[in-house]
Amino acid sequence: MKVTIKEIARLAGVSVTTVSQILNQKGGRFSEATKQRVLKVIEEQKYSPNYFASNIIAKKSKTIGVIVPDFSEQFASAIVREIRDQLEKQGYYLIICESGHDFNKEQELLDQLARIAVEGIFLFTPNDYNRKNIIEFGRFHDVPVVFADRGLNEGYYGTVIIDEYSGVYRAIEWLISKGHKKIGIIMDNSEHYHLAERFDAYQDALSKNHLSIEESSIKQKPLTIAGGYQGALELLDETDVTAIFCCDDMLAIGCYQAVYDSGKKLDQEISIVGFDGGEVTQIVRPQIKSVRQPYKELGEAYAEKILMAIDQPERRMDDRLFHVVFET
Repeated sequence: MKVTIKEIARLAGVSVTTVSQILNQKGGRFSEATKQRVLKVIEEQKYSPNYFASNIIAKKSKTIGVIVPDFSEQFASAIVREIRDQLEKQGYYLIICESGHDFNKEQELLDQLARIAVEGIFLFTPNDYNRKNIIEFGRFHDVPVVFADRGLNEGYYGTVIIDEYSGVYRAIEWLISKGHKKIGIIMDNSEHYHLAERFDAYQDALSKNHLSIEESSIKQKPLTIAGGYQGALELLDETDVTAIFCCDDMLAIGCYQAVYDSGKKLDQEISIVGFDGGEVTQIVRPQIKSVRQPYKELGEAYAEKILMAIDQPERRMDDRLFHVVFET
């Protein structure tokens, strides 16, 4: 049975207030003998204070909620790791929940996180909150909410904007410089996300270099490994593309598998470029080139925003712009 603070006080022959103040390093008015007696009882009884309960009362839970669409989604998981590393330095811990991309589930999770008194919430969402009056002045039930959604929603605490166009444009131009004249694309099917900048950059790079854009070379699939596999099979069967740009690394991994199964040699008979630059594209051999997200910088920016929102919840913040990188 868990030892209570009352039991510690009884065994040490002091009041509950005395034990509490010594635990919270506010026991300056007590003698050294009293402090040592209390600490000795605490050690002997292996007492662990219920800081969570006391923090809820004080409205300082030192926890931050995170709602992600899918635990396996590379963009969200990579940024959450960076956010976690930044916030743990400040004594905060994350409570991570999965919404399955569902708007109603997000509402349930927002309610649950607010009930357990998290100090702030990161909302990774593909859903539009701009005209729903659910999150007003940046807060949900007085809890600051920072959107992590590629700029879909207008954030009270400023939007983290990612310039995806320039990185994708450079990637397509690099493929062209390698002699590829027929470049296919596997893009999102807009089921959850609409990655327009990536497709626009693909089209513009081909047009600028006077290369034709054929409808058969454009495949819209779910942003999954299975989607990439199916899209690549269709491209290999229906076209004579020598390179494929995948709008997401999960698509790129599926594409890689399809190319392997087709018997073609990667980087010799066909080239693949992905998007996100996560670990998944680096573990296969040969490695898949990928447009890289600035995960560390994004994590630092999000952590900075949530800490400022907790400290000054009514303060509006500026947008932050970051650029993806393509390294040849």
